[in-house]
Amino acid sequence: MRSELVSIILPTFNRGFCLRAAIDSVRAQSHNNWELIVVDDGSTDGTPDLMSHYADDSRIRYVQRANGGGSAARRLATPG
Repeated sequence: MRSELVSIILPTFNRGFCLRAAIDSVRAQSHNNWELIVVDDGSTDGTPDLMSHYADDSRIRYVQRANGGGSAARRLATPG
């Protein structure tokens, strides 16, 4: 049985203190066919450094952008 791809869009802004827990929670799920798109909406708290720890996981994509708000971050990550 083939499992469908699940796409998770995670906008973040200066939430490095809880971002690792959120990402690790996704990685710990029993469903393994997923992609995580973390959209950094202009963080100034070291989020890029934190995200470098996940560079070896091809299921995680990190996108940086200038601050435009959560809705803009979600639209950026949504295909089409």
